[in-house]
Amino acid sequence: MDTIFEQDKHMMTFIEGIEKGETDFLLGVDVPTRVYKAKFEKNDEDNFVLKFSVPEGSDFNAEYFFSKPAVLFAPNKIQILLLNTDALRFTQTINEKGPQEVKVTYKSFGTEADPSKWKNSKHCAYIRYSKEAFRYTDMSLRYDFTTDKNQQSSWRNAFVLRLAGDNIMIVSFEERMAGDDAYCVFRAQKKMDIALFEKAVEAVRIVYGLFAGYCFADRGYFISDYTGEKPKDRVPLIVRYHNRDKAKKHKYPLLDKTHYVDDDHMQLEMTTEQMNALVHLFVKNEEFARAAKLLIDASAIDGTSRGVLAVVALETIANQLMQKGPQAKLITDKTIASQLNYELNKGLKKIKEKVVADDYKKLESKVNSVNNLPNAVKLESVFEKLLIELDEEEQYCISCRNQFLHGWLPKNMKFNFLTEHELVFMVSQRLIMLSAMLLLKKTGYSGMVNDWGYTEVVKLRAISEGRPLRHVGNAHRKV
Repeated sequence: MDTIFEQDKHMMTFIEGIEKGETDFLLGVDVPTRVYKAKFEKNDEDNFVLKFSVPEGSDFNAEYFFSKPAVLFAPNKIQILLLNTDALRFTQTINEKGPQEVKVTYKSFGTEADPSKWKNSKHCAYIRYSKEAFRYTDMSLRYDFTTDKNQQSSWRNAFVLRLAGDNIMIVSFEERMAGDDAYCVFRAQKKMDIALFEKAVEAVRIVYGLFAGYCFADRGYFISDYTGEKPKDRVPLIVRYHNRDKAKKHKYPLLDKTHYVDDDHMQLEMTTEQMNALVHLFVKNEEFARAAKLLIDASAIDGTSRGVLAVVALETIANQLMQKGPQAKLITDKTIASQLNYELNKGLKKIKEKVVADDYKKLESKVNSVNNLPNAVKLESVFEKLLIELDEEEQYCISCRNQFLHGWLPKNMKFNFLTEHELVFMVSQRLIMLSAMLLLKKTGYSGMVNDWGYTEVVKLRAISEGRPLRHVGNAHRKV
């Protein structure tokens, strides 16, 4: 990897040295007379294991690491803080003679305890992923530029994120020439609030999870170069590692990376301007971000659960999009609607003394909402608002919301040629597609998305009939 960012090469070397346990540490605990030689390295679960020996005749209480912090020193190199709140496991071998071997597993660690040091800093994040599980070209995105030192290279692996104000980040994919490791690198171009930086990293994870089928693990190194008001306040390197969530991979990316002979591939690609708009949407609105994560989870599971999650996400997105506009009504004439409300409340008051007060309030609430559109119709109106025309099949899929939410299966009326399994899959997958289309339309994308609901049924039937798949492409739906 010959990148224009020399710091990336140094940081990746530093990261690999820490993970392989190549650094010799001294372990300091809250007992002045106790200092131990220690090792610190990453395990197969991507947590870190502290290893040290307790001399014969000494003891070490396992509760210590779950109640008090510890510190690792590497003279003239680095200091690592191990918080008791990040400790996961403690094991100790009991030997009749000789030292006792101790292992403590941590999910996170850092080099700086003062949170204010993160605020006045330029931030970077290094998220490792497997080239076998994902290639950055799996995202149908028109990358802006190359980070290769050879700027004439046709290899494009980076794009620019422009956040609120003048906050700018570069996101690049740096792949090692040997081995399976690769990194998604986030680099702020100036001092940035750490909360905004972390939200932007999360938003990029969501976009790739939904539209490329791979959500990077919420696991990686956040690094800052802190400079205070005085030169003596400068901290050359602040590092924080956390391991909160595994990578999520599914088979149903919404954007198609395939080049088709008869189609304009530009219609299947997202521009970096549209990527920026999506990131802005998820950074500014937590409900949109949560709904998108639900769609990723829905894509990764089978059965009716996929439909349930898709419906919840669809309703969340629709509610957010309709918040600022007037609520659609069955009767749009205000005079008639007002008269209806008056007559219903007048009739209700005649029985007020005959029902329990709590029941009366519930009846009153129902009467006052009688002119509201049914949920399925309200959902359709959101698509109408964004100028997305639904066909009869898509309207049917939206009408199945109640079946999923009440634990029922969609009724096989419109699609009697489908098996029960095919129907559940098609309706669920199209609900995911329609939900994602609302997000895409909101951010200016007007190209094509994969219609997996139709595609998978066709492919599975071809397989069952012994027909080859080499000429069966994906079905697409214009946003």
